[in-house]
Amino acid sequence: MIYLPSGFMKILVLCIASAMGNWILSHFVFASARLPLYLDTVFTAAVCFSLGLVPGLITGPVLGLVTTLIRYHFVLGRIDLAWASAFFTFCIAAEVVLICFFHKKILANHESAFLAKPSPSGFIAMTPLLLSLAALACIVVSVTGGIIDFTLTRFTTPRPVFPEDTFKLGLLRNNVPVLASAILSRFPINIVDRFFVVFGGYGISLLYRKWLRPLP
Repeated sequence: MIYLPSGFMKILVLCIASAMGNWILSHFVFASARLPLYLDTVFTAAVCFSLGLVPGLITGPVLGLVTTLIRYHFVLGRIDLAWASAFFTFCIAAEVVLICFFHKKILANHESAFLAKPSPSGFIAMTPLLLSLAALACIVVSVTGGIIDFTLTRFTTPRPVFPEDTFKLGLLRNNVPVLASAILSRFPINIVDRFFVVFGGYGISLLYRKWLRPLP
């Protein structure tokens, strides 16, 4: 029998639970509540803030790909759409890299005081940084997703219907190029979506850190 370090087991459990949390939250918001949002990386962002790049990649692109294939194959019965949807995990990977880089280079230098003595005023002081990260994440995810969508369209690959398709159709009717339409149509949804992802993910990460190790 192989005994794994308790710290490793905590991280593994957190990654799996976060991937399931992404799936459940996204399904509730998009499928059940019928809101034009994804919120499929809130818990991935929490893992990135609390554990860093590798656990973030495991939670997001890796386990996200697994849950996507399971959802389309066993829940929706549309395996023909599964692989097209799976390509969008590259958006998650790009977002994970961005959050981890931003946190390590910028945010970590400003949050030590807040973590030492959490308070509303301390969190408010970090709000401009989190807003900047949300804006950057919106750009990165929109550009990456637009390029993927454009590529799938060029190869006439069947894909699911997404909330931004309404905006995309309006842009195409106004003679906006296909690639530009695929990218720009994502901004109205992603700017709201990434706001909840960044702020919600950061809030959840405080609970993760407390579970993994007591806050200083």
